[in-house]
Amino acid sequence: MSLTTIIVSPRERYSSLIYSLKSLFASVDTSVPIVVVDAGSPESVRHDIEKLKLIRPFKHIQLDYPLVPNEARNLGVKHVKTEYIIFTDNDIEYLPNWP
Repeated sequence: MSLTTIIVSPRERYSSLIYSLKSLFASVDTSVPIVVVDAGSPESVRHDIEKLKLIRPFKHIQLDYPLVPNEARNLGVKHVKTEYIIFTDNDIEYLPNWP
């Protein structure tokens, strides 16, 4: 079991979220819990997130209204059960072995 949870919080654009999540999943072990805070994204992005959950399980917190990143991080922390947290944004491209 991992000692660390990754929380992905929203930024100004939603178009990069799916690509960002795919690169995150490819770069970390499946034992690492991931919490994705999805605040106010379009229906098409929400649909793609649901597809990703079938490939790699993660906690998805979906809200119908936008949040600033710090609000999203605070919301995500409530779902963490590990000792450590890594905060990331939904517009990052992850490279292998980054953590």
